[in-house]
Amino acid sequence: MTGWIIFLIILLLLFLLTLVRVGVEFSYGEEGISLRIRLGKIHITLLPQKPKPEKQEKKAKKPREAKKKEPQEAPTEEQKKGGLPLPLMELISLAIDAVGQLLSRLQIDTLEIRYTIAGKDDPANAAIQYGMICAGAGGLVPVLENTFYCIKRRDIDARVDFEARESLIWLRLALSIRIGQVLSIALRLGWRFLRSYLAHQKEQQKETQEGTNHGTEASDQ
Repeated sequence: MTGWIIFLIILLLLFLLTLVRVGVEFSYGEEGISLRIRLGKIHITLLPQKPKPEKQEKKAKKPREAKKKEPQEAPTEEQKKGGLPLPLMELISLAIDAVGQLLSRLQIDTLEIRYTIAGKDDPANAAIQYGMICAGAGGLVPVLENTFYCIKRRDIDARVDFEARESLIWLRLALSIRIGQVLSIALRLGWRFLRSYLAHQKEQQKETQEGTNHGTEASDQ
C-alpha cells in the first residue's frame, strides 16, 4: 500500500511539473539590454551581468613543458565512412514543423513598446513617422496573435515630443511555455524522426543488398 502511495505522489509531482511555465524576458531602454530566464516563479538575470569583484593577482606559474604529441595514424577507409544521412528535405520539414509547433504554444506574457519621436528639428517628419508607426503597430498585432498562442498583456504606445531632439524607445517582451508542452512537442517530433530514420536505413540496406546480389550474379556469369 505504501508503495502505491509513493508512486501516486511521484505521478502527481511530475504532473505538477509539466504545468510549470518556463520562458524568457527581454527589455531595452535607457539602461541598455536586460535579459532574464524564468522557471516558474524563479527569475535568473543573464544581462546585464553583475560586476565581478577584482581578484588579487595570482602568482606567476611556471610554464609547463609542452608534451610531445605522438603521431596519429592515418584513418583507414573504414574509419572515414559515416552514417547514412536522412534526406535533406525530411530534416528541413522536421525543423519547420518544430518551429511552428513551438510558436503556436508560446504565450506572450507581456508586450510593451513605448516610442517617443523627436519633433523639435522637423515637426512635419515627426508627424509622418507617428502615422507610419501607428499603422505598422496595427498590422503587427494581428500577425503576432495568429503566430503565438495568445498575448496576455499588450501596451503599445507612440507619441511625438516636439521639445526633444532624439527619439527614444522602450521595449519589453516576455515569452513563456509550459514544460509539458515542450515535452509533448519533443516526443512527437522525436517519434517522427525515429520512424523516418528507420525507414531510410531500411531502404539503404535494401539497396546495398540488391547491389551485392547483382555483383554476385555478374561474377558467376
